[in-house]
Amino acid sequence: MYGPLPPRSVLGLRCQFFLQWVYVPVGVAVGLAVSLLGGAGAGPFGGTRKGVPKDPYGDSVILSRRQYRLELTGTPEQWRERAGFALRRAIAQGPGHPDGTITLPVSAYRGLGLGGLDELAGELGWRLARERLRFGSVVFKPVTAPR
Repeated sequence: MYGPLPPRSVLGLRCQFFLQWVYVPVGVAVGLAVSLLGGAGAGPFGGTRKGVPKDPYGDSVILSRRQYRLELTGTPEQWRERAGFALRRAIAQGPGHPDGTITLPVSAYRGLGLGGLDELAGELGWRLARERLRFGSVVFKPVTAPR
């Protein structure tokens, strides 16, 4: 029930990979224009905080060549490595919600499944919030020490 999710279609992946070279420059131009007009504080290239590890698979907005290959032919071990990078990065960035939880997009764990993801999170002191599963992402909360 909590195994790996089905792979993405090859056609969909190819379209995203090749068409991003059209929509990314347009998005950067729009973001730069908004930034120059004073509408945004961070700008289109807003960096991450110091101490947050770089994700070698790239962001979920741009499909890197490495993520593209992983989506097409990734093994469970490669998906575990990918999920580990994404989870450590999310933990380093800090909780994204007031309740102290963090989220991961499905692109970070698709080939690993929720069981493997929960095991990986447990090694880092977090657990999967199964009561808050959503389409497209999962929520984690820190493991609390027994009293």
